[in-house]
Amino acid sequence: MKTLWDLAANQSAVVDTIDTQLTTSVISRLEEMGFSEGQCVLCIRRSPFKGPLVVQIGDCVYSLEQSVADKINLALAS
Repeated sequence: MKTLWDLAANQSAVVDTIDTQLTTSVISRLEEMGFSEGQCVLCIRRSPFKGPLVVQIGDCVYSLEQSVADKINLALAS
């Protein structure tokens, strides 16, 4: 399964699930930010040296570390 961390710059996908290995508080915060099933996410920028990933959901832009982005499972947008 593809994760948010796997997205290339300017690639879109749809959020499928959030891995339950994350703590409940992190999952809740991600859902508050819009990372819920069916939401379209766009990778705006990949930082060098495994730095944060910059993504957009709706009108909001977020920066996520690999440890979190790797736990957000995606279905590729058609």
